[in-house]
Order: sequence, then C-alpha cells, then structure tokens
Amino acid sequence: MKWLLIIMAILLVVLLLLIFTKIKVHFSYKRVQKDDLIHMKMTAWFGLLHYTLKVPVIKKDDKSAALIVEKEKGMTDESKKESIEKVTAEDFLNGLSDIRTLIHHIVNLHRIIRNFLGKVQVKEFAWHSVVGTKNAAQTGILTGNCWALKGTIIGLLTTYLDFRIMPAYTITPDFYRRQAQTSFTCILEFRIGQAILTGIKLLRYWKGGKVSFKSKTLAKFTGDSNKQTM
Repeated sequence: MKWLLIIMAILLVVLLLLIFTKIKVHFSYKRVQKDDLIHMKMTAWFGLLHYTLKVPVIKKDDKSAALIVEKEKGMTDESKKESIEKVTAEDFLNGLSDIRTLIHHIVNLHRIIRNFLGKVQVKEFAWHSVVGTKNAAQTGILTGNCWALKGTIIGLLTTYLDFRIMPAYTITPDFYRRQAQTSFTCILEFRIGQAILTGIKLLRYWKGGKVSFKSKTLAKFTGDSNKQTM
C-alpha cells in the first residue's frame, strides 16, 4: 500500500510538471532569390529537451508542378533524419478539404482555436523584406502594396495571439534590381497543459461520427496511412 501511494504521488508530480511545462518555439524563414530556408526549434526545461526541424531546400520540380522539399529533423545531431518529399497541388487541395471537414465536424472550432491562440505568447517577431522591379514607379507601387499586406497580416495576428512585444517589420525598396527577399523570425511560448486542454475540447465537441481525411498528415495522425475511413 505504501509503495502504491508513492508511485501515485510520483505520477501526480510528473503530471503537474508536464501540465505547467512551457514550450518555446523558435521559427525562422528566409528567402533569398530562389533559395528558401525554414528552421523550427522547440525547447522545454531551459533547453534540456529540444526538437529541431530544418528545411534547407525548397525548389520546383522541373518534371511536374510539384515542390521538392528536403527536411532534417530530430532531437540531437546524431538522431537527425533527412528526407526528400514532393508537395503537389493535390496535397494543398487535400489540406483545404480536411480543414473544411474539421470545421464541419467540430462544434465551435473557431472559438476553441482562438481561445488557445490567445494563450500563446509572442516573445519575438521580426519580418523584413526587400523588393525591386528595376522600374522606380513599379517598385514604389509594389512597396506600398507590400506595406499594406504586411500591416493586414500583422493586425490579424495581434488579434489572435498574445504579443508581449511590438512587432518589427520593414519593406525596403530596391530601385535598381529585380529581387524579392524576406526574412521572418518569431518566438512563441505556451504551456503543454493548454495544448492538452485544447485537444480534449476538440474531441469533446466532435460531432458527425466517422470521416475520411485526404491529406497524408492527418491520415497518419489518425493511424490511417491509406486514407481509409476512420
């Protein structure tokens, strides 16, 4: 009986520790001419636990309309795995279809997601771009449109996320060269318990019974790699 109480106490402590553990997500994206680089790192317990996802190359497949994505992911340098995937227009459409399916089958999905995002703290946010068309007038118009687009996107993000800092963003015109460069970095932080609670709400408010997902990601997540009905 004594050992049972000790084990239960240890499990309770571990559960509470897990619930209140904060996850910090470092995300960055850079595009220089035709080269793209995506880097994401998730850390917990002051970096003792970490997971890295690096996408160093995104390029168009010359034989099709697909994008070729090279990935590196893992918790340590020794355990990192490299993979090459193709992302097609069909994959994109399947993703949109699955989003519509989730909206249809989860009551108040927007409110559940918004409540979770409201608890996600933004610790760092920087978005800087350089655009140019070789034509001064066209570059000026493009720069103005980019300012408007960034302002709209950032305004939407500040509505949903808990920004703890002022977002930094710029558009630099280049009147002499044709180019499009951008650099985006942000740091997000949330508690594991908040993510678990959101997952429980998604399951609790699920309606409509069985569904069939089309995207590979959700098919794997539901244990249906062949996209069969779950």
